[in-house]
Amino acid sequence: SEGTIHKARLVARGFEEFNRDDIPKDSPTCGTDSLRLVLAILAQRSWKTRTMDIKTAFLQGAEIERKIYVKPPMEAQCKDIIWKLRKCVYGLSDASLSWYNRVKEVLEQCKVSVSKVDPAVFFWKNNKGSVEGVLTCHVDDFLWGGSKEFEEKVINSIRSTFCVGKEELEENGSFPYVGIELSKHENDLHLRQNTYQNSLKFIPIEKSRMGVKEELLTKEERELLQSKIGQILWIARQSRPDVIFDASNLASSLKKANVQTLNEANKIIKNLKSETVTLKFKKLGNDNAIRLVVFSDSSLGNLSDGGTQGGHFIVLVGENGLFSPITWQSKRIRRVARSTLAAETLAMADAIDSGIFIASLYTELMYGKADPTQLPITCLTDCHSLWDAIKSTKQVSEKRLRLEISSIRELIQMHQIVSVKWIETKHQLADCLTKKGASCHNLLRALQDGVLGNRCLDE
Repeated sequence: SEGTIHKARLVARGFEEFNRDDIPKDSPTCGTDSLRLVLAILAQRSWKTRTMDIKTAFLQGAEIERKIYVKPPMEAQCKDIIWKLRKCVYGLSDASLSWYNRVKEVLEQCKVSVSKVDPAVFFWKNNKGSVEGVLTCHVDDFLWGGSKEFEEKVINSIRSTFCVGKEELEENGSFPYVGIELSKHENDLHLRQNTYQNSLKFIPIEKSRMGVKEELLTKEERELLQSKIGQILWIARQSRPDVIFDASNLASSLKKANVQTLNEANKIIKNLKSETVTLKFKKLGNDNAIRLVVFSDSSLGNLSDGGTQGGHFIVLVGENGLFSPITWQSKRIRRVARSTLAAETLAMADAIDSGIFIASLYTELMYGKADPTQLPITCLTDCHSLWDAIKSTKQVSEKRLRLEISSIRELIQMHQIVSVKWIETKHQLADCLTKKGASCHNLLRALQDGVLGNRCLDE
């Protein structure tokens, strides 16, 4: 049609390559937790957020070390000729890894360091040893921020080495990055997914099936539901912690999905469309005042099959309760929990693991060296028995549980955790991440205000 731009791409039949399973192919991409932490650091440092994408990235990757021959397409008009590839092309199993290795090589030539915590995150230190720039990569999409010197010595090198496509700057209003929308509002950096959420379509249900909610799904309905669950989970993990429990619970019911499951999926979609949630990354004040606050919770036997759900919500907190949301999780606890204490302990252990990861990456990007003890971590629970068990020297009755509680005590002694505190359930922001029907009002209010209440911060 008129105005349509046609594009073509050479794609190799990589699945036909011999010894394909022996070829290294895992390529690092920036995790969602890491991306949100980088956004929080950009806001804290008052660095402008910028993005860039690379044109035909895989064709600009590292040289191929093995011999690969391909038959040219008809459009090349190369009769009786076989091409020997010098670089990876689309379709080869290690094309993405080859591209990453090339990016890493160029950045290391500029004395940029690769994060030891997340290899898709890079940081640059000036001659004085201060971190003056950070960059994340998601295949061929880069997000970065830093000083003028960082741009001159590192970013300009990327621009001159690769064929760079579109670049975005926060000053131009809202701009997209790997499916999310970023925008600048005074000192805050905002993240949302309104465009994608509004594009979600409801699952059509025939009127004749509305009254038979227990009837199992057809093959076509199951495939449509599976696709829709993937879309819902992606939004929930990227920007909507308020629906992460419902999305996780929906995913776990796929094997026994019926017409009612379709109704539940449509209900979540309606919630996503009707509620606008914005994640706000703030300038938190003095660096020395910043700490990590970990909300952890569980719900014993609350799943439809009697399973136990665990969840956590982790934020960077600064002066006056200002905070930036970093990560959240809602998932089934794989180990059998025989009591509420066991469920809450296992949930906290998982939350602490995530907290130490975040603290390690934060200190690496802020100070140039990963050291989780340099970022105070406070864990909050509404389980009084867990709080008592951690403080007390008295052993709990479940012998296996003693190891988990002992590990938490040891982390406190090693100063990787400052303290574990008890809060009332109504102030537990992770409560709606583990329970069906639990109100998300407090969580949504906190996200809207960007401030934690005093009850969450009382010493």
